[in-house]
Amino acid sequence: MTNKICYASKEIAEEALVENRSRHYHSENSGPINVYECRECGNYHFTSQGEISELIKKNKSKIDANREANFWERKLR
Repeated sequence: MTNKICYASKEIAEEALVENRSRHYHSENSGPINVYECRECGNYHFTSQGEISELIKKNKSKIDANREANFWERKLR
């Protein structure tokens, strides 16, 4: 057991990945950058290895804007 969060589908995992990248600051090539299907459990998990997800690339401006909004929301509490 690895304590990794399990996602039932690739689509759900990718949505969660974009949300994770929006909420947490990760430099360009660090943190979770893609998802993979686990051979042991059949679910999807985040990975920091390999290529950056196309979904992250396509949503970079949205991720950056959400990250900025989250930063200011936390700072102004």
